[in-house]
Amino acid sequence: MPNIMISAIAALLTLSITGVASKPVTVTTTKEVYKTHWKTYTHTATVSASSCSAAASSSSSPDTYWPGWGGVSHMVVFGDSYTTTSFNDTLAQPDAANPLGNPAYPGYTATNGPNWVDFLTTTYNKTFLETVNLAYGGATVDSALVAPYLPTVLSVKQQVQDEYLPVYADHPSFFDWSANDTLFATFIGINDVGNAYSEANSSTIFNLVFEEYASLMDQLYQSGARNFLFLYVPPVNRSPLTVAAGAAAQATEATAIAAWNANVTHLAANLSSTYSDAKTFVFDTNAAFTQVLDDPCSHPETCPYKNTTDYCVAYENGTPSWYTFYQNCSLPVDEYFWLNVLHPTFRMMNVTAQEIAAQLS
Repeated sequence: MPNIMISAIAALLTLSITGVASKPVTVTTTKEVYKTHWKTYTHTATVSASSCSAAASSSSSPDTYWPGWGGVSHMVVFGDSYTTTSFNDTLAQPDAANPLGNPAYPGYTATNGPNWVDFLTTTYNKTFLETVNLAYGGATVDSALVAPYLPTVLSVKQQVQDEYLPVYADHPSFFDWSANDTLFATFIGINDVGNAYSEANSSTIFNLVFEEYASLMDQLYQSGARNFLFLYVPPVNRSPLTVAAGAAAQATEATAIAAWNANVTHLAANLSSTYSDAKTFVFDTNAAFTQVLDDPCSHPETCPYKNTTDYCVAYENGTPSWYTFYQNCSLPVDEYFWLNVLHPTFRMMNVTAQEIAAQLS
């Protein structure tokens, strides 16, 4: 990648996070949609794009290749368990029968129902949208820098270099994308932060991680990608996993998350300043999650949440239905924000996709 891009990212990583803040995202008009099949893929609710916070911004670069959200007919996605649908690039590809290819909708997710990629592809799209979702549960940016929970987990580096570049970069007939109809989305950092925030040398590690992250985005650009979406790390310092570790752990992780998100903003800005024809969007997942955790009824879709702090162990590995109720749990599964120690249930993912679509529009 250009030296200017690497050096700029490295310099930005030294910035103080003091004063980094996010404002709640509001929606002027909302409509709850429960998807059971992809074919009803047009969303008709009116949502104000101005509802997005200042941090959830887009670049000011020329829109040479950005067709507007209504012109996006292909999407390529990288990430971890918050994003994966368990797509296998050697099986069925996205097509009219299933715009996410495989498995059957909504795939195997960590949210006990559709996740943000499912909702964005099938509910909040404005035209027929085919999505290649290469995300892998447990992923970090680079396993050599921050180890995942298992050595078999595919990092974003592997998702880009071992799957996207050899299979999709050359515009195969089964996924014939172009620069001006494709969005490349990356939602990563939860495991990088979670696995390294308590390390004494975490700042040094994250310097290296962001150099690699920038390099991977440069590789996407060199392959023809022009439109990029980056998602912030949500407030997983409020997850049952970190809460159980104590107040000090929560504070340390919150600081690491704020630093990570500040650097995502700088990475995106540097990408679009290095390449004048690159369009970048940064979505403030942290603000969106915080708003719902603080006030579930800030959105009709999440108003059924009755518990935003705990989870029921009986539900933690998923349930037969999105709305299952076990008598040994105090609430149906969809009325808990947290499915388990780290992952939200599908309602939060619905709002996430809704607000992303509003910003892209």
